[in-house]
Amino acid sequence: MKKFTCKEIMNNEGGCDMEFSGDEAMDVASQCGKHVASSTDDAHKPMREMMLNPNHTQEDREKWFMWFQGEWDKKKEI
Repeated sequence: MKKFTCKEIMNNEGGCDMEFSGDEAMDVASQCGKHVASSTDDAHKPMREMMLNPNHTQEDREKWFMWFQGEWDKKKEI
């Protein structure tokens, strides 16, 4: 199991200190995605806008997930 903060998942470009944990990178990303989608504050605005942008392509999502998978692989198990 690994744990990430919202900030870490957002590459420190916003977010908060809420923590998400799971056994798979996609589980943690999904938990944070729901958290960001339900937010209304400015700290989450960059990721929220990216997620809701109609021009955000599957390629964009895959690029982000490849980055996050790399971060996941570097993170130690808890």
